[in-house]
Amino acid sequence: MTTLLMRLLAFWRDAGKRVGVLMNEAGAISLDSAHAGALAAAVRNITGGCVCCDARDGIGEGLAELVGQQQVDVVVLECSGIADIEEVIEAVTDPVCLALVRLEKVIAVIEPTVPPAGRPIGSRYRTLVQYADEVIVNKQDLYSSAEQKRFRTAIVRDRGHARLWQVSQAAVDPVPLLQPRERRAKQRVGNVAFGSTRAHPMVTTIPLTGPLHRGRFTEWFDHLPVGLDRVKGVCRFSGEQQLYEIQYASPVTRWIGVVQFRQEPDPALVLIGQNYNQTQCHRMLQTCLLSA
Repeated sequence: MTTLLMRLLAFWRDAGKRVGVLMNEAGAISLDSAHAGALAAAVRNITGGCVCCDARDGIGEGLAELVGQQQVDVVVLECSGIADIEEVIEAVTDPVCLALVRLEKVIAVIEPTVPPAGRPIGSRYRTLVQYADEVIVNKQDLYSSAEQKRFRTAIVRDRGHARLWQVSQAAVDPVPLLQPRERRAKQRVGNVAFGSTRAHPMVTTIPLTGPLHRGRFTEWFDHLPVGLDRVKGVCRFSGEQQLYEIQYASPVTRWIGVVQFRQEPDPALVLIGQNYNQTQCHRMLQTCLLSA
């Protein structure tokens, strides 16, 4: 999602638009806001909870700041990966928010997932794609043509009225992506007919109090437990001055790379997942600290 966001921010900037970004992170740090700050007119972080529930008040407060004080032309709400899209739509279409903005697009960025035998492909995305206006299936280069076809069949079946884009590296042309489209009416009353509930994954922010031992961290990073869906953050390794960004998205994406920010965030990792041994995973990470 960050790659697409940066493409859109550059597009709007070149068009002379002032863009504000509401950045929601379920953890206590916002890594993506450091990237967005290079192109956006203003960035407001909503951290420590999900905007669909316990951090929901941050939407109205953030919109008031961006629209009222910063006077932006466009607002992008980037949700955490665990947000319930029904509840987010409900939140941004309540009377308080509608007095400030109008909901134009719901864009979902997903990647193909080949599920275990017996599990319907695409089931984890069903609610998301039903309420999206644009569904971007990213990272096509990581999957075989057969896997792509199976996933596309499931998404087309469940996607509601959304347009489907199949790309790699979020390479979508902003002009057609942002083009207004007539929405088909959904079966709901007002903006509050959603109301579905689900358990959120566990979200933990782990501050890194010193540099990491590269070898021990690589071993930990290469053997993440089943059930840990997402790892992201920044760190330093012992003996090196560079700041490194860490990214993991189940099942295949692992990335460590040098990164530079205008304003560096404090070193920390955010772990998101369900049904894994949280204590053991955190303990193993702590052994990667140079002081351990």
